Amino acid sequence: MNEKLLDKILLSPRLPSLPAIAIEVINLVQQRDVNIKQIAQTIQHDPALSSKILKTVNSSFYGQAHSVGTISHALVVLGLNSVKTLALGFSLVSSLAQPSEGDFNHFQFWKRSLYGAVAARCLAKQVGLVQQEEAFLGGLLQDMGLLCMLETIGDEYLAILNDVGDDHVMLKQREQLAFDLDHAALGGILADKWKLPPILANSIRFHDDPDSAPKDIIPAVRCVALGSYAAEVFVNPDAAGESLDRYYTLAQEWFSMNQEQAEPLLNAIHTGTVEMKLLFDLPTGEFENSEVILAHANEALLNLSMIQQQQTAQLVAHNKELVAQAEVDPLTGVANRRKFNDYIEKQFAHTQQTAEPVSILFLDVDHFKKFNDTYGHLTGDQVLCEVAGTLSDIIGSSGLVCRYGGEEFAIIIPDTDRITAAKKAEEVRQAIEDKTIISDEGQELHVTISIGVAAFDGTFFTKPDQLIKAADQGVYAAKNAGRNAVRVFAPRVKPPAPDTSQVA
Repeated sequence: MNEKLLDKILLSPRLPSLPAIAIEVINLVQQRDVNIKQIAQTIQHDPALSSKILKTVNSSFYGQAHSVGTISHALVVLGLNSVKTLALGFSLVSSLAQPSEGDFNHFQFWKRSLYGAVAARCLAKQVGLVQQEEAFLGGLLQDMGLLCMLETIGDEYLAILNDVGDDHVMLKQREQLAFDLDHAALGGILADKWKLPPILANSIRFHDDPDSAPKDIIPAVRCVALGSYAAEVFVNPDAAGESLDRYYTLAQEWFSMNQEQAEPLLNAIHTGTVEMKLLFDLPTGEFENSEVILAHANEALLNLSMIQQQQTAQLVAHNKELVAQAEVDPLTGVANRRKFNDYIEKQFAHTQQTAEPVSILFLDVDHFKKFNDTYGHLTGDQVLCEVAGTLSDIIGSSGLVCRYGGEEFAIIIPDTDRITAAKKAEEVRQAIEDKTIISDEGQELHVTISIGVAAFDGTFFTKPDQLIKAADQGVYAAKNAGRNAVRVFAPRVKPPAPDTSQVA
């Protein structure tokens, strides 16, 4: 943290000061032997503050069954914490809400703050928290550090605010990069300096990272954080869909509140904010119709959902394409060496467990180097593609055709014994010999192949490399036999040793 800048801010004459009435209330509630009468008398010394508190308590937002006529009565009905928090809220906001000169949009700021405060209290009430007023004031003051940085740093900070717009995540990043200090941290420090209750100080400090708050107040700070997303639905139409999506997601994640429970709160939040606007007399500008706002937000959320589904489908398709690229030989279109190694490992293990046989056919295109030298590599590539196509046509879905490397191909055929595999190999050899390949230059070309066959039925071989080597030996045997041939590897099983236990 930039301690030098922090000291400059804290000592700045432009930093808002804590009102005298707020200081008196804070000092009183910190005394162990304070009584309700003393607090009531202190608040009543400020008629404007008393009037606002009573109007608030008697508003439909609080839903009291009977009218509250005095601060003492309000203290009895709502409790010390609630009245204290309201007194602090009204007095603090009166000192913070004075618009400074410059291009900063104070209407948008306080509109967002008031919506966030009402939303935080509605959420706290919905989830059964007792710190409802603290959540309200935490939501109202969560960004007071922003105002203080604007007042004390000035144009340099205003330029960052104008650049990031309503993106508070980016704002914090830019603040840290430019000043090594962000508005949430500064707000928490100011709250500590003013001796605000810890729950308020930590709601301000951790409003964008509630799970880092002290464990016992995380639910209340989450209400403040979630209230911010609800506020964005109403004050930032360009991001209404994203904000609504985030609001529903976090309501479920943090409070197990499904969309059917979270959605009706939005109307209550709007109604309560309109009412509290009159009580707090904040520079918020006019409020739009909630039905229009929420209809727009839901439409934006639907469009966002459709875009996300399209992006997900594209991502799945792209991932499949990447997997295919990683497992397919780019020239011939059959599986590559990597896929062969993976597949034979799995089939070998399957045979070890079930004794269901698996066979490998290894094959080389005969005299391919000489063929390349005569006709050129492009024609050679065409031949390899034709061979791969013929192998795939014959094997179909019964096995896996792979290009093992160069002019070498391999075929893995599950659930196939040595005799059946040998017959399939002869079918493949004959098909290649009978095939006429027409080159791009119109030449008729013929090639032959040499094939080695090996099979595994759970015995003799102990690892896939041995099975592969056996099929490869079959290829060499076919070449030594004059090529264009099939040779099958037959393991030589040693006869059992004679039983000498009965010999006299």
